[in-house]
Amino acid sequence: MASNDALHVSFDDGFGPIGNAWNVDASVPGEVRLAGSSAMMEWATGRDAGHGYGTYTVNAKLEGNQPGAGIILWPGDNQWPGQELDMAEITPDGSGRVYGTVHWNAGGFDAYEARIFDGITTGSFHDYTMVWEPGRITFKVDGAEKGVVTENVPVDFAHGGMNNTIGFLNNNPNTSITVRDVSFTPLGEAAPAPSAAAPAAAETAWDVAVPAQNAIIATEAVAVQTGSGSGLDAWTDANGMVDWNALAAHVTSNYEATGQWFI
Repeated sequence: MASNDALHVSFDDGFGPIGNAWNVDASVPGEVRLAGSSAMMEWATGRDAGHGYGTYTVNAKLEGNQPGAGIILWPGDNQWPGQELDMAEITPDGSGRVYGTVHWNAGGFDAYEARIFDGITTGSFHDYTMVWEPGRITFKVDGAEKGVVTENVPVDFAHGGMNNTIGFLNNNPNTSITVRDVSFTPLGEAAPAPSAAAPAAAETAWDVAVPAQNAIIATEAVAVQTGSGSGLDAWTDANGMVDWNALAAHVTSNYEATGQWFI
């Protein structure tokens, strides 16, 4: 996918460009489901990979009342901590509320600011939208504005910064996410036509770090530092394959020890 290209994927026949997939159920035409340990993403191959300023909309259903499922816009250079933009995740307080987050690298540590989506809980399909503009990220659900972030907003590749790749993650056996439609429209352009579908991919290793799940969100805006690291190096062999079972055990151990999901 070239820098900042428009995108529309409906999963009628495969994953399209969101082809870096692992353990994703595509058995139902028109949707994909991620449960257990699973992920899919555009390939994060460099700072221009994925997309930049524009409107991202995903029709999806998150299920569960624990962290684990998410709509994740991953840094194009595949480095973490970095400018991870999360369009939807589940709060860890048992309420099933959904929120969005802007992450950034604070001197080698993950820092973030979150917005809880008032009135939105798991269990139903919603249109989750994020508008990324210079100095501003706006979160919307079903067309209604749910939060704005204006500090530490990343700059996209076309303006000297970096793009993000569209991805989806589930890393908890008690959660899942079902996705029916994904679109991206560059800032100032018309909505794209559907992408040509690619054949459904066999299971392949998702070669990026599992994003750290956030600490308990007690307010509608938080900024914290939760740790440092650079990805899956400790769980990746010489062929680039990830030992997902070992990684999941490590993340679970961290959660049991600290109450936070992180690598």
